[in-house]
Amino acid sequence: MSEEPSTSRMSTPPSERADSISSQTGEMAQLRKEVIEARNLIIKTDNLLKNLHAELKLMGRQHDEQEKRHWMTSVTAYVAFAVLAGVGAIAYARAEVRTARDEAQANEARAAALQKDGEKIRAADAARREAGEKALRVYDLLGSEKEGPGLNQAMQQALRFDRVLLSPLESKAIDDRAAGLKVKMAAGALDRGQRAFRQQDWHTASQELGRYVEMEPKEAEPIVWFHLGNARVQTKDYQTAIVPLENFIKSAGGSKTAQYAGLLLGQSYEETGNAQKARDTYERALNLYPGSEFAPMIRNRLKRVQSQLSATGPAAMPKPQ
Repeated sequence: MSEEPSTSRMSTPPSERADSISSQTGEMAQLRKEVIEARNLIIKTDNLLKNLHAELKLMGRQHDEQEKRHWMTSVTAYVAFAVLAGVGAIAYARAEVRTARDEAQANEARAAALQKDGEKIRAADAARREAGEKALRVYDLLGSEKEGPGLNQAMQQALRFDRVLLSPLESKAIDDRAAGLKVKMAAGALDRGQRAFRQQDWHTASQELGRYVEMEPKEAEPIVWFHLGNARVQTKDYQTAIVPLENFIKSAGGSKTAQYAGLLLGQSYEETGNAQKARDTYERALNLYPGSEFAPMIRNRLKRVQSQLSATGPAAMPKPQ
């Protein structure tokens, strides 16, 4: 069997062998070309693979760098956030501390104000208690003192007592007791004054009737004013006799007592240096009853005043010595 191919080659004509060789040579050249192209393709592929690998490595490095930058950015952001959070926490803590300090100061101010208010309230309570104790003492004095200097002093205290700190009930109790005692004291002064006037005890009459009209000026009858003015003229207290005599003349009408009161009033004006009023008073008194027993005395005084006014002019004449 091994001999068959050689036999067949030997039996093949030379031209066919040349064509066959040429054909084989072409095939070999073609095969070589294809091998070369395949090799070139392999080289290109290898280069491409190398380039791809290099690009992949570059992309990997870029990815690593991006991850590193991302990590650094994250760390920076975290650090920045932590710093901002810390700053915010510090600012919030400071704000809380400031708010707490302000509230503490406000509370201290309120506590001080409340303490002052408490001190004022305690002082007011102490003042009210003291006023109440004084009012009680005055009330007791008004009920226990007999008529005299002690009762007069108690009355003065009751009248001048500061009622601002007293309760309405305390004030009314003092007023009621003082009013009752005032009426009683005024009645006693009137009785003593009238009795002294009848006894011509002019000093006592002036003193007691003066106390009466001081306590009860609206209740005084006209005759009381006359007795008071008369008593003061008798004691030569001319200045204080004018008002009682004027009050009597205003309410007495045209009685003879009014004429006599006019004589006393003119004398009081004359003695206090008011000659013009003395003359007018004498003239009015004389015109009431020109033929009365008081008329001659009035005329004599009127003539004296008129002569003095003629000598000195309309000015008030000096008080006689």
